[in-house]
Amino acid sequence: MDDGLVSELDMAIALWTDGASIEEAIFHASRDELFEFSEVLSLISKHHSQPKAGKREQFSFTANSALSGGSHPCASRECRIQRTERLIAFAALYADEVYIQQPFEGIALRDPSSIREVDRLNLVAGIYTYKALRPLIEKGVVKYSHDLNPFCDYHSEIIAKPLAKRIDTKCQALEAEITRLLLESCSVTFNRTNRRSPYFEISGPEGVIEHGKVYFHAFQPMPSIFRRFQKRGSTYTLNKAEIEDSGVLRMVVSPIVRDITFQEWHTALNGTSYLCDNPAHIALVSTVNNETFAASSSAFSNALKHHLPQIYSRDPSTLLDLREREAEAFFVYRDKLRKLMQGAAGWNEKEVSCVFRDEIVPEINGLKKRIHDWKANARESLKEKLIFGTGAVTLGLYAGILPADIGQLVAALGGTSAAAGVLMDWNKTLKEKQQARTSDFYFLWEAGAR
Repeated sequence: MDDGLVSELDMAIALWTDGASIEEAIFHASRDELFEFSEVLSLISKHHSQPKAGKREQFSFTANSALSGGSHPCASRECRIQRTERLIAFAALYADEVYIQQPFEGIALRDPSSIREVDRLNLVAGIYTYKALRPLIEKGVVKYSHDLNPFCDYHSEIIAKPLAKRIDTKCQALEAEITRLLLESCSVTFNRTNRRSPYFEISGPEGVIEHGKVYFHAFQPMPSIFRRFQKRGSTYTLNKAEIEDSGVLRMVVSPIVRDITFQEWHTALNGTSYLCDNPAHIALVSTVNNETFAASSSAFSNALKHHLPQIYSRDPSTLLDLREREAEAFFVYRDKLRKLMQGAAGWNEKEVSCVFRDEIVPEINGLKKRIHDWKANARESLKEKLIFGTGAVTLGLYAGILPADIGQLVAALGGTSAAAGVLMDWNKTLKEKQQARTSDFYFLWEAGAR
């Protein structure tokens, strides 16, 4: 439980907005006010977010920027919401803990004068992401991670510096490889139809560029890379030399490398696994660190949404409460699922979907049928006993054989053993959970698949 973090963040947001909407408060605040607000939120989250001792690496994850609600690879509200939903499904139904990248620290670590409109947009998105993840944060399943990791002199020399050097070497090679790939396969167009707000359009492979196309708009003050092409036509396509020389691809490559660098640091220091949301990202992660386990929230959530939509649509608070009540059943289901996932190489989306389709759904459907048949048989037996008993009593009373006294009537039915037998059969029809518990996927059945 981390209700202290939630209550303090809620209070800080409520006091600062003072009845206004989040958007109104953030976009009307001065840079200094925004800096102070971000700093408070950052310090609160840092105070409460501590790594859990004795974690199991295969169920403890560090999420990438996309799943953390970040602007990369797509800053649209719809895409952020979709990625947050993927994280919620994965965290609620699989993970012990998921560390997401904290949205407040980036502003708090900068000079207030450098705050731009895009920072305000990202802060608004960060708060809405927090509100969506609030039930999981409150239960301690989702936690905030941080860019800054303090070390004493001794541990700086033996841990931080060697790790930084190793990660930097790998990521430099990764940056060069992604840049080479994009130079061979992408196109870049500069558009200044609106002179005050020009933008670059970069098209390329969807594995690296979300939706196959990404737009970078110039927020004020306008960066120099935009001013360089201001005297071109209203629409200008850069040649390969201009693409390479201008450094425009850094707007695509740098967030990817920064993301992987952050995850690599966190997994190394805290013993977590990678959590990504696209196959290309997982492939890139494996080039940096092929020893650390990487999972795909999109593969998991898409399979769940397609094959078990009732569970996917359940409120996360309901699923988390069920996890607490049925902890043993949850662990049994998850260990079984993990073993099945080991056959899905690299959490490939198609193979994960096959696991759900071929292993989990048939098991749950079979479980439903066994319970239905068992309840039907139990009720049929109960009905026969009731019909037989009622018929015997009716005939006896009509013929004057049985006394009207109720005590004698029960005795005539076979005493308390007959009544108890009927009640026991009725009780059996209400105990379908006992039958369901025989399945490894009882937790999913209870979560809403029945």
